[in-house]
Amino acid sequence: MVNSCKISIRLLFFASFLLFAYKALAQRDSLSTKYREDQFYISFGLQLQKENISGFKQNGFSNNFQVGFVRDIPLNDDGRIAIGLGIGYAYNRLISNLTLVSDDNHLIFSIKGNDENSQTYSSLVIPLSFRVRTSTPERTDFWRVYGGMKYMLNFAENYRPFFGKSVQSDFIKNNNTVVFLSAGYNTWNIYFEYDLNSIYQSEVKFSDGKYPHLQTIKLGLIFYIL
Repeated sequence: MVNSCKISIRLLFFASFLLFAYKALAQRDSLSTKYREDQFYISFGLQLQKENISGFKQNGFSNNFQVGFVRDIPLNDDGRIAIGLGIGYAYNRLISNLTLVSDDNHLIFSIKGNDENSQTYSSLVIPLSFRVRTSTPERTDFWRVYGGMKYMLNFAENYRPFFGKSVQSDFIKNNNTVVFLSAGYNTWNIYFEYDLNSIYQSEVKFSDGKYPHLQTIKLGLIFYIL
């Protein structure tokens, strides 16, 4: 019930945000005939887990999927420099030997051998980017370099152990910020993302009281459309 309420509030926030942004940008459209590029994106990649946890092993393939819309806002007459503001969805899956248990209503991590335990969560994403490219209104194949930050609102956390039942609880932070960079030519573009902070809630700790500091590094391919 609590998780459903949190998700509803976040969705309401995003709907209000998009309505405001759309109205503001519609006013700009009435004053500008500059063309726009790369307003839809989809990406696939692997995740590396940067941590300070003794005995930690990243077992298996950790992956990430993202899809979204970015409003392209040209800053000059030829449209080669722009900023982008958008909204998207991300799905994250992390595999490691971290074990999560509930003890007296507290979530406790531990390390367990070579287990391949799965942690998954989803995110509503607000990307803000600075965009440089060699495009023209008639040209569909061009070089691009985009970089910026993404604000993530996380939900639907799920822990699935190698053996046993799944645990659905708030062990991932409600929000976090990442920096990103993508570059490429025409269809093929590589991307890089890095969490600025640990992804775990401050209340989730090991039995000795230590905090499991873990950040993710995402590497993959991103495709832009329209």
